[in-house]
Amino acid sequence: MGEREVVLYDPTAEPRVLAAALAPRLTGLAGTRAGILDNGKANAGTLMLAVVQRLKERYGVRDVVKREKPIAGPPAPDIVADLATCDFALVGSAD
Repeated sequence: MGEREVVLYDPTAEPRVLAAALAPRLTGLAGTRAGILDNGKANAGTLMLAVVQRLKERYGVRDVVKREKPIAGPPAPDIVADLATCDFALVGSAD
């Protein structure tokens, strides 16, 4: 029986420290623009649109920007740029 070569990959790496600050807290929702990042899972977009509809009715959210991304992986830069125009964003999944 011949020898076989086995290649092992070490998934560990040094931690990266990134300086980042939290966004300032909103004082209210009236007149704000909501962002939705739909990851394409069943009912995710439907659930978040329903939440935003309630925020419009009860708290005066003015506008909604909804974008979709593939289930796995980060959103494309143009999606991030679109959501950056919003005052807040909903990101989640629903199965």
